Amino acid sequence: MLYGFVDGGPYDTSWGGPTRAGAWLAHFAVGLPIAVAALALLWAVAALHDRLGARFVRGERIGAWVLPAALPACAGGVVFVVAWLRQM
Repeated sequence: MLYGFVDGGPYDTSWGGPTRAGAWLAHFAVGLPIAVAALALLWAVAALHDRLGARFVRGERIGAWVLPAALPACAGGVVFVVAWLRQM
C-alpha cells in the first residue's frame, strides 16, 4: 500500500503509471483489500485460539467445529512456514 515510499521511480512500467500518483493509487487499491483479508484471517485465528483455550485451559465445553477447524489451520501454518523457509 505504500508503494510510493518503496520505489523511487520511474513509474513508466508500473501499474497505474507513468505518474507517481497513479502508481501509488493502483498499488493502494490492490493492497487495501489484501490488508482487510489479512485482518479477517487474524481475527478468525484469534477466535479459534480462544475456543481451543476454553477447552484445554478453562475446561469449558466447545463446539463441534473447533477441532476440525484447528487441524487445517495448523496444516496451513506448516505449509506457510515451509514455503517461507524454502525461499530463503
